[in-house]
Amino acid sequence: MSQPVLEGTVEKIVRIVGNPHLANSLNHSISEAIESPNVHMGGGRDVWSIFETSLKAAIRDIENHELGKLFRRLIEYGPHNPDDPQAPTSDGETVLSDLECAQSVEFIYSHMINRFKGELAELLAMKPLIRLARDLVDAGELPSNIELFFGDIIQEKRARFNGGDSRVQWSGYAKGADGLMTCTMSRGTRSGKKALGICGVIEVKSMHRPMKSIEAQLKHHVNRMSGGLTLSEVEWDPADIVITRRTEKKSGEPVFVMVIPSKWKIDRSWSWEQDGDKRVMRFPEPSQPMTQDAVEKLGRNRWKVALAWSQEALNQAAYEMTFWYMSQVGEAIYGCKPLPKGWEGMSPGEAGYNAIKMMLYYIPLRIRYMRPAGLDREQLRRFRRRIDAKATRLYNVYCFGYPLGSDSREMLWPEDFSEETNTGDQAPHG
Repeated sequence: MSQPVLEGTVEKIVRIVGNPHLANSLNHSISEAIESPNVHMGGGRDVWSIFETSLKAAIRDIENHELGKLFRRLIEYGPHNPDDPQAPTSDGETVLSDLECAQSVEFIYSHMINRFKGELAELLAMKPLIRLARDLVDAGELPSNIELFFGDIIQEKRARFNGGDSRVQWSGYAKGADGLMTCTMSRGTRSGKKALGICGVIEVKSMHRPMKSIEAQLKHHVNRMSGGLTLSEVEWDPADIVITRRTEKKSGEPVFVMVIPSKWKIDRSWSWEQDGDKRVMRFPEPSQPMTQDAVEKLGRNRWKVALAWSQEALNQAAYEMTFWYMSQVGEAIYGCKPLPKGWEGMSPGEAGYNAIKMMLYYIPLRIRYMRPAGLDREQLRRFRRRIDAKATRLYNVYCFGYPLGSDSREMLWPEDFSEETNTGDQAPHG
């Protein structure tokens, strides 16, 4: 790969994730996977195509979600005017009902951001996982013919139970483990193929979770493999799958690897500077990782990888990715219809940015009309408080950036920021 192409690739990733240091880390991790002949992942054989495949997988999941259309309607039509009466229903095509506004906030906050964050963590995890696998091979813990699979190319059967019948029935394939370490075993099988040895199972988290819950997920993936497995579109029958690792030195249960982000916080400092006749807010350069990828042995056949990038840094990048995606939705909407009055100087992408900020500003003004069925007074109060907090946080981050917007519980305004409020470690109203 020539250097100009590499630079162009990193720049394209920066425009989406907002942090050049993170873009470089993604580039290095993906490059390591490309250069490793025993590693398999979705996409082509260059950094951008693999990153883009991951990005499109998240977008496809968002657009195919039952609330994907609702999100597009939020950008294009938004909520009712704050002075309009209660809107318990909608036509399903244009302006959102009050409860649809609540659903759209939950969708952005809980699904879209987490989906992008998860893809970033999985891409960043490849480099330390490849190196861990090499070390385990060198130590005789894994066979020398190990193969690594990452991402959506791993598909496991869905388990289904009917009524009181305790027997598992297997249905179609769905996304499997985040990563697998496999080997081809020499013994034959009833189908005539060699057996597929499952030597290691990997679970990648973009946020902190108890190790016991991650281990339970890893065991669940192992159980699902008893229904069958597809790797890179090659289907393996349950009879051809052996859940074990065998080397010249030892054999035993597969390795379990748990990947989590680090815990360091991003810089929240800022300052006012004069730019000609304007006073502008300046922020520090985007954060570099404050640690390195770290591998720790938790016990027999159990390993933990702590990514160099922290949960908060991944959060920040995921917000940037959702904001970028909103510009893409804006281009799709306003590329074929007139811009709203007063927006004539904007590009379609800028209109998408502007639209989401405007809609998130209006949604809290409709909170009093949001009345889900079946909630008592206290449940309704908690529901409205949750939607208000999430909509406010989204608005603040999209208007003022993650360092200042993520901590505030109130909607922010430029006049909230004075030299006295700049503590350097948290946003005003935190």
